[in-house]
Amino acid sequence: MTNFYFNHDPANLPDFSDDCHPVQMFHTHQNDITKHSLVSKQLLQTVRDLGLHVDADAIDLITIATAVTAADTFELRDNAENAWARKMHLHVPVTDEDMWNFVEPELSSLLNFLTGDQWLFTFEKTTMPMPTPKTSEQAKAKAKAKSLIGLNSVCLFSGGLDSAVGAIDILNGESDLKPLLVSHAYRGDGAKQEDIKQLLSPPFGELSYSMSPHIIKHLEGKTDISMRGRSFNFLAMAVLGISALRNANCDSSIETIVVPENGYISINPPLTRRRIGSHSTRTTHPNFLSRLESLLRDTGFHVKIVNPYQFKTKGEMLAECVDQDAIRKAVPLSVSCSHWHREHKQCGHCVPCLIRRASVFHAGFTQDALYKTKRLRDLIKEKDTRDDLQAVQTAIIRLKQSDNYRSWLRSSGPIPQEKDIREKLESTIKRGLAEVELFLQADKSS
Repeated sequence: MTNFYFNHDPANLPDFSDDCHPVQMFHTHQNDITKHSLVSKQLLQTVRDLGLHVDADAIDLITIATAVTAADTFELRDNAENAWARKMHLHVPVTDEDMWNFVEPELSSLLNFLTGDQWLFTFEKTTMPMPTPKTSEQAKAKAKAKSLIGLNSVCLFSGGLDSAVGAIDILNGESDLKPLLVSHAYRGDGAKQEDIKQLLSPPFGELSYSMSPHIIKHLEGKTDISMRGRSFNFLAMAVLGISALRNANCDSSIETIVVPENGYISINPPLTRRRIGSHSTRTTHPNFLSRLESLLRDTGFHVKIVNPYQFKTKGEMLAECVDQDAIRKAVPLSVSCSHWHREHKQCGHCVPCLIRRASVFHAGFTQDALYKTKRLRDLIKEKDTRDDLQAVQTAIIRLKQSDNYRSWLRSSGPIPQEKDIREKLESTIKRGLAEVELFLQADKSS
């Protein structure tokens, strides 16, 4: 088990060893990358740039999410006993250490479900002053506080195709929601997000952040890329956005966080038995979202996490988007690929790419992004890249023979007890797989 120690002040961090990894959080002090790793260098400045006070409990939550992101990045899965499930103990400074230590078992269990690892937390009293709004006249002129007035919700905005549909449906339709778009600025994503924003009808607010983990010097290049915990930090930042909106509007009733994700990927049922753990992400699984909402309620955050597309396939999202002209333009601008951050080009053959391409075909759109693999029928000869396609084809054959979509649904994790919801989820994954099958048939005959 690796112990990760976090602190804003490097003087309070232990030395690095095989089972002790010190990480400086934020940039309140100079960092020595030869002694400590670093995460969220600019995050506090992003908060201060808002031009208003953000509640200390929201800073606690984003501090925890920062620690999770760092450990998720710095701990290699290859070093785990089974080359997958890691064991990590995080020592995190917060303002209310007693409350967080009380809910630690549920937080650990929730993250275990999300990432497939074993998490432990010890919370200690922070000595870091809470970030305050910048006071210079120049800073006040640039502050985003005024742009938050009148907004009543947060919408996650990643630059992906689903988030584009979500933002377009809200802003270009007749929704009562007036959102703050919260984005994580991975390298290369910012330009994609800005291009899609040009298609949106104002008013909307913007909050873009980056946690940017930098590993200690002697381990450079040895970081994990699975990013299974990314939705926890995304949603933690959304909660911080809710706190900012409440303070800007003097309205404690603001609570809605919109998570736009098609129902098939949200469930993400394992295509084969060997994919139950490593290949089936749970970033927006309904069990994760409902448990996170409950945990946040127990810790004083009264928010409502909503996925309006829980019972829609990706193709249905595109075909039913309220502004067809806008979403057609957004398709080639958006990113869905799980390998995007490796080469900054969508591969065309990973599961997210296959579902994306099937959805564009379903909606009848003719223009899509460029893919590294254009013709899937040629992929069968490529041993290194054909695995996802073969897994999808195997699932199609197996489920046609068994028609047991209910068992397939349950293999992704706990599902709601209500019969009508279970039936809707079952129908969604069935229709989602059918979309991919029709696309593959068309690709084969083209």
